[in-house]
Amino acid sequence: MSTNKKASLAIKEVLSRQNYLVTQGNDLAKAFGGLTSFEQRVLDYCFSFVTKDSKASDTYKTTALNIIKHFGLNTSGDSYKRISTAFKRLNENTALYLPTVDSDGVRGILMTQLFSGIGFKEDGIIQFEFSKKAAPLIFDLKTNYYSFRLGELSRITGKYSLILLKLWESYRHGKEATTTITGDLEQWESWFLSKEEHWPAGRFHRDVLERSIKELEGKLPIDTVTTTFKRGRTVVGYEIQITDTSNINA
Repeated sequence: MSTNKKASLAIKEVLSRQNYLVTQGNDLAKAFGGLTSFEQRVLDYCFSFVTKDSKASDTYKTTALNIIKHFGLNTSGDSYKRISTAFKRLNENTALYLPTVDSDGVRGILMTQLFSGIGFKEDGIIQFEFSKKAAPLIFDLKTNYYSFRLGELSRITGKYSLILLKLWESYRHGKEATTTITGDLEQWESWFLSKEEHWPAGRFHRDVLERSIKELEGKLPIDTVTTTFKRGRTVVGYEIQITDTSNINA
């Protein structure tokens, strides 16, 4: 086997379901299924600091008290601990795998992180910087795909509901009324579950898809249709069609 062939197979092994390949800004909506609901919401809070004038070198500053107020938490030691733990987890569990092509046309992957640094001080001041490699993806997400307001996101409390909400926006073109999300079972799992998890299709449908759809339909003006794809009796994928009824009725 040639060296190039061996290297190519090695890259495919790395880019299995365990490590989601991020190719464009809206793929960030699918990349962090291993985070908890609260961690997802804190990450959204961090993204909300990015504006059209932001630069890759920017440092963003907030306080634990601001986050406590935003999420309606008690001003207790437990809340401060919960926030510091969430940032620790964000630092540890937001690895990014980006495709690369050099000047000779040789393809590869760049293994990097979403954050270049997160500082949490004893006076409650929090500072964070996004990595320079991730910054263009975040800016792209903010300007082109991530059109939900932070207030809207804060209404959604379920981890899987938040992920589905972001998936919807990442697949949506502009403000089209109906959006279709299709994928095989492995893709759906990679979007919603951590790399160590693999659930039976029945449990995934019940505890992930049904639960997230129920919350979104209860809090947003949408209708959904879920289609299960089978090969014989084996579930091989899903399709979810989401219709924004406010768009239709506008």
